[in-house]
Amino acid sequence: MTSKIDGVFRKVLNDREIFDSPYDRNKRNNIPKLFEKDSWKELERLFNEGKRDEFISKVDSRITEIKNQEQTTNNWRREKINELKQRGEWLKLAFDNKPHLLKQLFESLEWYGLVNCNLPDMNSYGRVIERYNISTIEQYFLDGIRRTSYPQNKALEKVLEYVKELYTAGISSEEIAYFVRKLESLTTYWEVIG
Repeated sequence: MTSKIDGVFRKVLNDREIFDSPYDRNKRNNIPKLFEKDSWKELERLFNEGKRDEFISKVDSRITEIKNQEQTTNNWRREKINELKQRGEWLKLAFDNKPHLLKQLFESLEWYGLVNCNLPDMNSYGRVIERYNISTIEQYFLDGIRRTSYPQNKALEKVLEYVKELYTAGISSEEIAYFVRKLESLTTYWEVIG
């Protein structure tokens, strides 16, 4: 049973409708990710092979690349880029100081950078999951989806899919409720090596 929750946990962490880098309304795009897809896998390969110097060089070159792309930015975006640079420093320090946590990040995440949770407060959703049947839960989510706007409504749609998946797998309503309540706090997962 727990492996089903672990599988959904990994899906949720990597679902861009739920967790993504912060959106810059002025530039109309997201803050760049430090690493994603192939570059994240390449960094993992360097870590697994113990190639510390190449690992650090790759992180440094990515930070430099982002800083060069973001030279003319507003204060908010500049602050986010500085936070992203700090995340790069965390990666470099984790290579030596927290390798077990870094390995866990590589196994769980498909990208790394700043993260923003697109969900509203999930406590009331957890209470409904604990107390009611799946049809009532679904209706509560659908009402929440109608009441919210993008990106929260899309994130709630995805959470509803995951809740149904867990119910179908036979996970208890208490475990599902706990999982849903804790979704917002998963943003700290990206900060665990800091």
